[in-house]
This record gives sequence, C-alpha cells and structure tokens, in this order.
Amino acid sequence: MAEGMMDILKVEPYSAGLMSTAGGSGGGGQRGPVGTQEPQVKCRVSSADSAKKLSVLVGTEVTLSCIFDKLSKLVEWSTLTVEWNMVDKNAEKIIMYTFEDGSAHVSREGSGVDKMGLLQSDASLQLRNVTVGDEGLYTCRIITPVVYTETTSLEVLARPSVSLPGKAAVTEGEEKTIQCDITGFYPEKLSVSWHIQNGSHMVHAGASHLFRVCTEMAFHNPDCTYSIRSGITLHSSAVTDGDIHIICQVEHQTYSKPYNRSVTLFIQAPSQPLYSAVTLIAVTSVISLLLVISVIGGTLLLYRYFCKVPPSVSEIIKPNIIYVEVPTDLKCTIRGATQRELKVKWFKLRSSADSVVQSESVSLLLSEDLSDQACLSSDGRHHTSVLTVCLTVTEDQTKYQCVVLCRGKSFSRETTVRVKVEPSFLQISSIPQIPKVEKLLVLCCRVENFYPQGIHLEWSRNDGEQVRTVTHFGPFSDHNRLYSVWSKIQLVMAREDERAVYTCRVYHSSFPTPGYKDILYHINTQGTPPNVMFIDCEPLCPLLNEECTLHLCIKDFCPEDVSVTWTKDRETVLPPDVFNTPPSLNINGLYSMFSFLKLTPNKDNQGSEFRCRVVHSAQREPEERVFILPNLHLTDSC
Repeated sequence: MAEGMMDILKVEPYSAGLMSTAGGSGGGGQRGPVGTQEPQVKCRVSSADSAKKLSVLVGTEVTLSCIFDKLSKLVEWSTLTVEWNMVDKNAEKIIMYTFEDGSAHVSREGSGVDKMGLLQSDASLQLRNVTVGDEGLYTCRIITPVVYTETTSLEVLARPSVSLPGKAAVTEGEEKTIQCDITGFYPEKLSVSWHIQNGSHMVHAGASHLFRVCTEMAFHNPDCTYSIRSGITLHSSAVTDGDIHIICQVEHQTYSKPYNRSVTLFIQAPSQPLYSAVTLIAVTSVISLLLVISVIGGTLLLYRYFCKVPPSVSEIIKPNIIYVEVPTDLKCTIRGATQRELKVKWFKLRSSADSVVQSESVSLLLSEDLSDQACLSSDGRHHTSVLTVCLTVTEDQTKYQCVVLCRGKSFSRETTVRVKVEPSFLQISSIPQIPKVEKLLVLCCRVENFYPQGIHLEWSRNDGEQVRTVTHFGPFSDHNRLYSVWSKIQLVMAREDERAVYTCRVYHSSFPTPGYKDILYHINTQGTPPNVMFIDCEPLCPLLNEECTLHLCIKDFCPEDVSVTWTKDRETVLPPDVFNTPPSLNINGLYSMFSFLKLTPNKDNQGSEFRCRVVHSAQREPEERVFILPNLHLTDSC
C-alpha cells in the first residue's frame, strides 16, 4: 500500500446472535494467551447447504466471490482477519490464503485476494491456471470483528482432446485397426462409440458383425486428468463403393452435444515381391557367409580386448541405512576377468588421530588389513567380494578400502560408512495426566537414544489447526554418544478439544522410508480404564507345602492411581503376602503394573477361591478376576 494511506477499514455493526470464543478449533482462529479471555463478538454465518456452485475449465482463471457488509466505522488492519480454506475431494482441509495482522500468507501459487479490494468489502479469491487439484468446497471467513462466512463449491472440468488420423488404408483381403486416442479429460465419466458412414447411410459399429470395437479402461494422467483409448477393427470386405467414413463419437460433460472425429478408409492393393526366389536365395547365402566371418572375427577381437582392457570394478555397495552393532555387508563387484586372475584385499582406514600416539603433523591414514574376513563368490562373469562389518557409534564415518589386484595392476575403491541408531524411546506425556477444561495442558514429546545428532520434530493437530508455539530442548548426548531431544507445546483446554489428537512427527536418518515416525496423543478428559488380565499361577500346577505365586497384569490405564485388593475365600489378604509393583509409564503414554500374591498351599487350601479386585477412576464399575486353587500334588505331575 502506498506511503501515507490509512491502514483502516470501515465496519458496519451487525445485529445477530452472540458467538462464544472461549477457545477450541471450531472457528479455526489462533488460541489466545494463557489466562486471557477473548471477548464475545457478533457473527453472521452463511449455511454450507446454500453454497454457490461454479464450474471452470482447467487452465483458466476463476474468481470466488466473498463480498462482506459495507463498512461504516474505522478499524485498523490488525483487527481484520481473512481466511480462505478448501476441503478437497478427499475431505482434507487446506488453508489457501490468510490475512492477519496486516499481512497476507498464500499457500497456493497463483492465488490471492486484492488487498485494495478489502477496502471495498471485497475479499474474493482469485485462482489462476486452475488444475483438477483445485476442485473442492471453498469457505471464506471474515472477522471485522463481525464474523461473516461464504461458501462456494468449485467444480473443475477438463475438455478431452480427441486424436484420429485423417486417412487410413486397408490392404485388400486383410484387416485394419484404427485407434482413437482421447486424452486429458475430467471428470472420468466419458462415453465412446463408433459409427460407419457409407455415402448418406450411417450405422452404429456395434450393430454389424463386420466390426469389432475395443475400448480400454480410463487411466490416470500425472495431472489427475484421465485418458482412454478405443479401437475398431474391420475387414476390407466392409469397404464398398471406394471408401467409407469411420466416426469416433465422444460424449463428455464439457461438450454440449456429442463430439465427432472421422477418418476416411480406402482399399489398397496388396504389395508385390520386389525380387525373385533365385535372387533371394543368393542374397541370403551371401549374408549368411558374412555373418559367419563376423562372428569369428568378433570372437578374436573380444579375446584380444579382454586380454588388454582392464577389468571393471564397481564402487563399494552398501545399504542405505547401516545400524549400530548389526552385521552389514560391503560388496565390490568385478567384471572382465577370470576368478583365478583376481586377488581382492580389504582395509579399514582410520586417522592417526584415533590412535594412541598422536603427532602434531597432518594426520596420516593408518590401515588395518581385513582381507581374511572377506569372501569372493563368482557366477562365471561377475565376481563379488563381500566384507561383513559390525560397527559401534565410535566407529561412525570409518573409511573402508577395497583393492583389486589383476594382471599386475591394482584398482582401489573407498567408501565412508555412517552408522545410525534408531530412537529406542518415543513418547508424549502430559501435565496434568488428565486434561481439564479451561486449564493449561502441557504436552512433551520425548525422543531418546538416537544417533546421529540431526533430528527434526513437527507438531500437528488432526483437525488442521496449526500448532504455533513449540519449545525444543536438546539434542543432548549421554556417555554412550547417543542423543535425546524433548519438544514441548502448551495450550488452554477448551470443550471442543475433547477427543482431539495431537501428533509429534519425528524425522531422523535412522528411519526407513518415508523417513519419519508419528507419536500420537489423544486428549481424554475422562481417563483410560485399565485392561485387567486373568490371574496366572507360577508354577502352573502348585505343589503341596511348596510356595507358589499368583500374579495379575493390569495394563494401559490413566491416571496412574489404582487400587488392587486380594481376598481368599472372601477374607482380605494383606502384605507381606501381597505385593504391587509401582505403575510404569508405557510408550503409548498409559500405565501398567503387576500385582502378586504369595502362598504355601496345604491340604486345607485345595479348592480355595482367590479374588483380585481392581478399582480405577475411569471405570464404570470395579473389575474382579477369580482363581480357584486346583488339586495339589506332591510332585510336578502336570
């Protein structure tokens, strides 16, 4: 905007219902600071059912209208918010354009809102060079602070291109296939039919046995449009009165009426042989003789070539990811020599700085001969030498050298091995464990024990709301040279946040394709009830007058407070006969624990009933598990 122009807008008050803005992602706005309560504002919202519908061809330009109320009082740019979002055909929400705090952010190249038009209450979105991917439901949302929304359904069409030769010939007594190529259309629904015109008479190709029509299934193009091929095969006997016209007729949503392309088909006489049989026999004999001479000469040349040309030695082949303390094969392939001519040696190279004695001069490379650990295999033409290594973190970036000795010459190849350690601990924990509405919630993503140091963490939310404020701690290393990193976000819980899912995506070079892992946190204000397993006995068959242990596993609960009570024949069993392990935090952010009961059964205990009762705040009602002591034996006879 030109220097000196007032960055202000006029706003006309609008009398409508009140909308609460206590938080949450329903409106798509940014959450306010902790402890700050946003004011209520007046809003006017247009229904999604009343969305306007527009159709536009691929490659053209379209303007999606968004005209809000005339402005009557002055408002600074900082109070105006404009957001255009699009829900595509896969139901994914994409933010196309935002105007906030006086600046615009565009996510699609070739799109935008005229900032000067905003002064005229016009927030229309312009899309240039429309593609199939632009099809979807567009919503314009204006806050002045009066809230106004307008929805437009954009349908994108692509008109097919039909390709058919102008003329074609069929040899007398033979068949001819003519192909009609239909490319670059959208949507997929399209109809192809063939018609035969002989003079003024026209028939459908499917109505005669003289014609065979074959139409393939439509296939996707890289630009999301479709293409299809259709062919018609006919015999020369179908051509009468000199020639006929074959019409390929295409029906598609982009055509107001069927589109026709035609080809003129005529008959041509069969070709005559150019040479007599005697000539052909003579020529064949001469060619055969030349081929025999060429083969013999080529064999001699190849023999001389391989005797003089050095063998081909590949670079050292290794896996894309090499993990610490995992056996890994380094391979070198040799061609153009016999196995008895070869001698392959392997060396591990290290800098003199790694040795005990260090010099002040430039570091020299010291080598360790590993040739006796390698093996050489051959299939006759290719020879492969394999060295298996098993490295530690301290051996990262070690250089290995493969030296091939052949016919008095040496050929050397080197590679640097970089080792990886995949994180052994990935978890999101929360403070507090059970989120509470209108209270601060802190989520911490912990990624531990990885190598090398380089790592990237991204936070996102399943409804598309951006996670703006992220704090990272680390990476920091331990005595094993492994790294850890923590990443933290915080928000004030709103009722709309119940059941929302936050994702911490971790990118690290130790992960296989696609190169990242997702850690999920499901917001749950009710807690998670425990999964109570069945009571087991150790040993499986208790022995008379010998100690045995009943144990129960209680899994995946939150919060960690849980009550476990044992009874024997309805009488409570107390410590030290009962022991509970402290709840331990699992990688999924939930807790698990074990409860044990020890006893030395006698004859009176046979058939006794043991009950374990588990009480947790997230349960609808307590759960119990029952164990009946079986018949007792003097020896293990199960």
